[in-house]
Amino acid sequence: MPSTALRVYVRNTALERIGQIDDYTSLTVVPRYNAIGSFVLEVSADSDKAGLLVEGNGLIIRTADGALVDSGPIRTADWSRSKDDSGEGKLTVGGVSDTEVLTRYTCWPAPGSAIGSQAAAVYKISAVVAETAMRALVNVNAGPGALTVRKNPLLTLATNGGRGPVITRQLNQFDGLFVVLQDIANAAGLGFRVVQVGAGLQFQVYAPTDRSGTARFAFDLGNLTDANYQTTPPTCTRAIVVAGGQSSPRSCKTYDRTDPLFPGLVLEQFVDLTSVDTASVDLAAQMDQAAEEALTVGAGKGSLAISPIDIPLLQYGRDYQVGDTVSAKVRTTWMTDVVREVTLTCTASEGTTVKAAVGTSDGDGTVARIYQYIARLKQDVGRLKTRKAA
Repeated sequence: MPSTALRVYVRNTALERIGQIDDYTSLTVVPRYNAIGSFVLEVSADSDKAGLLVEGNGLIIRTADGALVDSGPIRTADWSRSKDDSGEGKLTVGGVSDTEVLTRYTCWPAPGSAIGSQAAAVYKISAVVAETAMRALVNVNAGPGALTVRKNPLLTLATNGGRGPVITRQLNQFDGLFVVLQDIANAAGLGFRVVQVGAGLQFQVYAPTDRSGTARFAFDLGNLTDANYQTTPPTCTRAIVVAGGQSSPRSCKTYDRTDPLFPGLVLEQFVDLTSVDTASVDLAAQMDQAAEEALTVGAGKGSLAISPIDIPLLQYGRDYQVGDTVSAKVRTTWMTDVVREVTLTCTASEGTTVKAAVGTSDGDGTVARIYQYIARLKQDVGRLKTRKAA
């Protein structure tokens, strides 16, 4: 394999390393920020390691110098052969990142009680720091603090760093745990993941590391082969939050967020908090949080795709990773945002190539910073065209 080849190790169901796949023909791995990563590996069915690649086992994928790219369980192991194939054909192995474990659980309204005692209709988070709230949700629904029948014995929690703003929100009964974590993290500007640490899986919350001063990409720096950006219009610029109306009087409030590309566009969206008692002392905080999440999800989307070239002073895995903030030069202007997704492709003949997606479909604060930049750029172009026409 080339010197830049990704290293692939196989683990068993107890997360113990049981072998290395060093004769694969191709590998594509896609780690993602606040989302489920994936991998696809192809290897000759004649490989003496092929017997390790079965459902239930997993892969640990590292860069050539040992930095963790991703890890997770094998979900599919398919065999195929054509008349042009030599030997016994090939195996195609697919899997997902360990963060996928969070999608298996829901948020119980009374997580400390048996299913027959779930009398409450909601689970309430009251004035809690975002990271603390996220850890608590994982702990009581899937982690060490969960009921024995729900507890994942491999899952632990990293130390609480107290990151993020104070939040107040109410969860509907049995909301999906992973989706709730996404909503909280994206609105708070935090990242989360599950990674293998030793013989266990650890839930981690983190703030994106700002590497925009050192991880800089531009054609004139010689570390880009191609780049493109695209935008998607907003779906919500006005959140209409309605609380109560069932067992308590109704309370309604609108929250507006101007889109930089379509400043006159108003897109209303109903946000249902009718299950919330309007007599609650934290009603205003709950309505504010619900509006923030709706406007964040519905904000205009911006995404920049770049193909970096690893150079001695700037390499993926060592100098920047998914979840880090980097800088890229779009035409004549530098912009910064979080690396949301990286596609690493490795073949026996060409080594490893990297394709990074900077910016997101989830927004960042008011809207993604890239989207704001592109909006300004298009407005500038429009003004120039107007001047020329005049």
